[in-house]
Amino acid sequence: MSLQVVILGVGGVGQVCAAEVVKKGYIKKLILADIFTEGAEKFAEKLRKQTFAEVVVCQTNASDTESVASILEDVDVLLHAGIPEYNFDVMQACLDTKTHYIDMASDSPDLLLQQLDWDEKFKQAGIVGIMGLGCDPGFSNIAARYAADQMDTVKTITILDGDNSEVDYDGFCAYFSPQTAIKECLAKPNYWTAKDGQQFYPTPFMNVEEFEFPEPIGWLNCYVVEHEETTTLGTSIGKGCEHVEFRYALHPDFINTLKVLSYLGLDSDEPIKVNGVDVIPRDVVVTTMPKPAELAGKIHGYSCVGALVKGTKGDQNVELFVYTLANHDEIYDKLGFQATVWQTGVPPIAAVDMIAEGLLKTTGCIPPEKIEPVPFLECLQARRMGWYVIKKTSPIMKTA
Repeated sequence: MSLQVVILGVGGVGQVCAAEVVKKGYIKKLILADIFTEGAEKFAEKLRKQTFAEVVVCQTNASDTESVASILEDVDVLLHAGIPEYNFDVMQACLDTKTHYIDMASDSPDLLLQQLDWDEKFKQAGIVGIMGLGCDPGFSNIAARYAADQMDTVKTITILDGDNSEVDYDGFCAYFSPQTAIKECLAKPNYWTAKDGQQFYPTPFMNVEEFEFPEPIGWLNCYVVEHEETTTLGTSIGKGCEHVEFRYALHPDFINTLKVLSYLGLDSDEPIKVNGVDVIPRDVVVTTMPKPAELAGKIHGYSCVGALVKGTKGDQNVELFVYTLANHDEIYDKLGFQATVWQTGVPPIAAVDMIAEGLLKTTGCIPPEKIEPVPFLECLQARRMGWYVIKKTSPIMKTA
């Protein structure tokens, strides 16, 4: 099955998506869409040397539904690799043109639920909308589903994101979207319980715990952080699940900088007057930070994302950690990207592979864990994004 694909947002993650999707012969036409086209044009020139598919660049405003819809004629799938602030505008364009939709993050847990509320609209249009299919969220959801499928009951799910790397940059930076990193790390952390549903801790950087990541990363302090997986996994997976949370390994310097930004009000997205000009404080901070794609080749170490699922199987307690692990230097040497954006950009292309192969036929709006995990993980492995499982078991001690 040949496909025409749009990648909306040609930053670091969008470039990974584009570089991956043209590796398969099913791509008939690839449209790179961005409000700023200079970088997209340069990247398109590289891609044209690697594929027989038609590669075109379109100037597109993700905040304008009509602008997005205007490039979707005969397009099968749109990947929204831009900031999640514009998800609903892009979703509406896909709905109007009956184009499959995939994004890599939502703007908040509540907004994710609102996106999923479009389920019936997407079903009526005969299209699928996959919400949050990057690495985390995305791979992490599917890893949790895979682990849960191996168990009779599930007690807890903890999504873990750890990185032991150092970066050749003297200043404040983030390995993924700076806007998203600042916003989610300073938001009230969410968690889910079967009894009370989605809950929030009162302040960020609470409940730090040390977790042992696979070698060569080792032990890292992990903080509960606002994230999408927590919003859907407990109810989607069921099996008696009692608790779900997301934990992120954060460096003390990163935390201290965020605390200062928050104290000064520089994390706000509300405009303020500066010499008579409206300025959004967070935009000022983000403008001073490097773009994630610019950090390629400057990050040295390993990145790990996985799902730690605890439950039972037969007469045993079972603990499975299903994860992916990447080395920043190796990914850069082989592919020219840093590992974090590469890990984010490959999973949505695995879903496109499944659509092309007729393995993903569902319609409606779904979280990633609704995708069948085995064929998805096989597609991921075929694109050399390895995934691994650590298993621990112990007998269930029965009391008299």
